[in-house]
Amino acid sequence: MRALNLLHHPGLARQQKVFHRWWSGLAGLLVGASLAWAWHHVQVIETAQLQLAQSRLQGALRAQQQQAQEAARQQTRLRGQAEQARQLQQIAEHQHTWVSLHESLQQEARERGLKLLRLHSDAEKIELHGTLQRADAVSEVRQSLSAQWPQVLALTSMTAGPAGEVNVVWQTQWPQAQAVAATPTARTQRAKP
Repeated sequence: MRALNLLHHPGLARQQKVFHRWWSGLAGLLVGASLAWAWHHVQVIETAQLQLAQSRLQGALRAQQQQAQEAARQQTRLRGQAEQARQLQQIAEHQHTWVSLHESLQQEARERGLKLLRLHSDAEKIELHGTLQRADAVSEVRQSLSAQWPQVLALTSMTAGPAGEVNVVWQTQWPQAQAVAATPTARTQRAKP
């Protein structure tokens, strides 16, 4: 017969197996829970880092959008200033044209006795009404004024006045007349034969 060994008793072996199962299950549960907790903790840290990076990127995006809006406002402001400068340049050229016209008419009044009765201008043409003491001066004045302006003056009407003077009407295209930009001395030198 076999000797009775209490250390290898079948009931004790079964108890040891159950205890071993419970112990290994509990150890597996603890190891699994700690691994899950560690993985969850790593995920929380990575999520926080990603949210921080996302908030930084959104801040940078907002800053770039504000810079782009400011650049667009600046560009609009510069375009407006350029448009104003262009308009002021056109006004200055227009004023210079009128000053040149006035100077050339005064020069003709001094040299050939031209009296300007009326000056009419619109968007397309300019019309001069004046009187001269002599009929032969009409051609000279027209040629002199035409030489000072880029567009030739056309004689549209010539009538005799009551005191022997000659009433004349000259016309030219106004957009071409705006190009009068020569200095008074240059015009005077061109006008004198």
